[in-house]
Amino acid sequence: MVETVAWYELEPGFAANFHLTEAGNYFGNTGSSRDISNEIDLAHLIKLRSQADALVVGGETARIEGYKPSMRFETYVFTGLPTHTELRPLKFSGDAELSDRLSELNALHDRVLSECGPSLLNQFLKLGEIDQLFLTVTFEGKPDPLAVEDVANSALALDRYVIARYETIQNSALTMWRRA
Repeated sequence: MVETVAWYELEPGFAANFHLTEAGNYFGNTGSSRDISNEIDLAHLIKLRSQADALVVGGETARIEGYKPSMRFETYVFTGLPTHTELRPLKFSGDAELSDRLSELNALHDRVLSECGPSLLNQFLKLGEIDQLFLTVTFEGKPDPLAVEDVANSALALDRYVIARYETIQNSALTMWRRA
């Protein structure tokens, strides 16, 4: 069993979890993030999920990753299109409606965790809606602290965020970002 870092804790609000490779990839050969995940990333994901009251994903992520409703927390799917899913749909057609849906979620739940893909995550980041971003960057060799920010900025809109926590376990750099 992999030991998790103590500061990987959800605070009240809206948090996101995301994983990248050092090349900036967020999925592997099958189009799934499972292809790039490792035991360190998975242990930290499970830790965050155990603290969440609600989980949110985007429609494409829900389809690719096969999300199902959970007995542990409410599971929502953000979508701009009508959807036939077992997950609770949150429809929106622009930034204002997206912010409204997030406000509604935050009013219903203490700790909301997003596991969406980069497109929707970048919308959340540009709107400044993420309170905590937990980002794992996996390297082929030893993690490079200077490269973590470059990799993160190559895939995510982090100009309004800074690294608040950083730690490495084996070949994974674990970070937590907050609004600047």
